[in-house]
Amino acid sequence: MSKKIYLIDGNSFIYRMFFALPEFSTKDWRIVNATFWMAKFFVWQLIKENPDYIVFIKDAKWENFRHKLYSEYKATRERMPDSLRSQIGDIEEMIARMQIDIIEIPGFEADDVIWTLAVRLAKQSENEIYILSWDKDLYALVNEQVKIYDTQRKKISGPDETFEKFGVSASCVRDYLAICGDSSDNIPGISWIGPKKAQILLNEFWSLEKIYEIVDSIDLSYDSISEESQKVLKWKALEKFIEGKQLAFLSQKLATLDCDMDLSDFDLDDYEFHKDEIETPELIEFFKNLEFFSLLKADEIKKENWESSWKKVQIIWDQQWLEDLEKKIYHSKLVVFDTETTSLNVRAAKLVGISILLDEENIYYINLLHRWPKVESSILKNFVKNLLESEIKLVAHNFKYDLQILEHFIKSSEENKWATNEKLWQMQLGL
Repeated sequence: MSKKIYLIDGNSFIYRMFFALPEFSTKDWRIVNATFWMAKFFVWQLIKENPDYIVFIKDAKWENFRHKLYSEYKATRERMPDSLRSQIGDIEEMIARMQIDIIEIPGFEADDVIWTLAVRLAKQSENEIYILSWDKDLYALVNEQVKIYDTQRKKISGPDETFEKFGVSASCVRDYLAICGDSSDNIPGISWIGPKKAQILLNEFWSLEKIYEIVDSIDLSYDSISEESQKVLKWKALEKFIEGKQLAFLSQKLATLDCDMDLSDFDLDDYEFHKDEIETPELIEFFKNLEFFSLLKADEIKKENWESSWKKVQIIWDQQWLEDLEKKIYHSKLVVFDTETTSLNVRAAKLVGISILLDEENIYYINLLHRWPKVESSILKNFVKNLLESEIKLVAHNFKYDLQILEHFIKSSEENKWATNEKLWQMQLGL
């Protein structure tokens, strides 16, 4: 009987969940978007899919051997946003309340632990192993028994899908990254050599070592290689391969997963998943404290809230949609709005986006700074100025803060300041 095993790349997964939703908070300003999306995945999707085993793996803190090899390893990665860092403790507490253990091996990244476990578990033919991650290097593990599972797109990648993604087989993914580099981990690769050239060479020679046997050969007649590879290994490309040899093999080491760790005490039975036991009383209490009411069963709590109507939210990210929204606003008698910012300090805060509610069927989020498509700053400034200067009644949870944020954003003239202050005076007078 087959056993379905989920190996979850914790850090990769948490980052994806954080950027999957705009930031939102509880009534006491506790940011919870990543925690909520993680919770929703566990109690809705995982219970439905019902794997036999779940292993949640985290990156260990501090440096590993890759930083010693290359000081710039992952140096281009942005610092973890404070609004995500503040949620890590909540996420780990939530996973513990679900009775799911977390693995963290000092000196090793989650990818290294996943590689070690996947190789070990694949020795038993009845095991079906799914790696829940978006890291490219883990595709090197893919075979008929080990697959990469993109939970957001509901896509499972086996050997065929891996070849479609990289243009090479899974066994060549490591060397593909060594040649092309990987910007997410700041793996340098060989400058000027792109995916197409790497695919041609790896599909013929199957490894970086074999490619350099040809590059380093005294006989450059290329009689033994295909015409297509001959076209690649000539002129500037050949020069770049020669110049980039040291970086290529350094990149190969950086993309190589380390299995030299002690997992002798690992017992798969300790990670058995029981879907009927995940929603513990402790977890239900946790959800109530974080106002995750939409994740609770009807007999536990019944309350209308923002999350239960999330599917109705329309994301605004281009000028035409913003203009359409502006027309709807001017046909409304009242607009409820909220600003999403980088800080509670007005002077330090940057505007990230604006939430607007006209009625239950018309809820919008205008994106300014999130990584997904966004409205241009100049266009949004005009929208905000028009809104503040209009006769429309505005409603907000923290009115003074929101108006100050908007005023700073548009860098208003004295006339615009008067309009903003007029709104504030109306609020203070209860008008």
